[in-house]
Amino acid sequence: MSLVYITRHYENIKNIESTAEYYQFMKGNSTIKPRRSCRKKDKSGAVIKLSDGKRLLTDSKKSEHKTMGYSATPLREPCEFLRKNGGVKWQRKRDHTCPKRDEPVLPVPRLEDLKKEKRDKEKKKVNFIKKNAQCIKNAPAKWHSPKYIDFHTGTPRKLLNSGLVPQYVCSEAYGKVPCYLRLYKKLVTDKPEVCKIEQVQLAERCKFKDASIRQLPLEERDNILKGLKQHFNNVFKAYQAGSLLIDTISKRLRKSNLEKELRQLEHDIFLLESNPIIYVSEY
Repeated sequence: MSLVYITRHYENIKNIESTAEYYQFMKGNSTIKPRRSCRKKDKSGAVIKLSDGKRLLTDSKKSEHKTMGYSATPLREPCEFLRKNGGVKWQRKRDHTCPKRDEPVLPVPRLEDLKKEKRDKEKKKVNFIKKNAQCIKNAPAKWHSPKYIDFHTGTPRKLLNSGLVPQYVCSEAYGKVPCYLRLYKKLVTDKPEVCKIEQVQLAERCKFKDASIRQLPLEERDNILKGLKQHFNNVFKAYQAGSLLIDTISKRLRKSNLEKELRQLEHDIFLLESNPIIYVSEY
């Protein structure tokens, strides 16, 4: 297998038949070496137009590709193909300065001090299992509640609240009137005085209204009852004549209004029937 070395991009490998001819061709043209046609970088100053119309003179063309890249991307030469460190170099501005500290920086703690602090923390940890065991050992013995047995089956029952031991005689509230009875007695004694005061206030309020109150006669009461019952029948017929399917808002509102009116009429009829003597205010 023959090796082919391409030194110029316009060479044609079809003309090369063997390696010997190729080496003869290279010896004859050994004096000619390919020159690098790399363009020199323009390091001259660049003028940049600012937004307010002013022009700024800079040392390089860094500001052309700050955010969006080059306005016109520079093409690389063929001789720079796959060459190391031949791409565009991005350089960050080194304008950062560390702020001055007002307080002095604390020294770094030593390893021995850190180990000592860790040992002290481990010593401070409490073993709760051991502590609980000691508390149980030192605690006084718990005695069970007193019980009695008076059944043939031998089932124990609590002695307290059984009536066999004088339990309530020893309490502080024994032989005293309960609080609720004292409150009730106070209300009963104060009630007549309160009633008298309210009667006096009611009499003062009704002084100017005695002339404007009259008793409703029986005939007028019967006529009002008759009219209310007739109106109740009419409303009830309208309620029964309504449609069973309530699929619109207007139908629902109409049914609810009829139900409210029927309830109010029932209440008025019951009030008139249960009270034969009715006073009407004409104030």
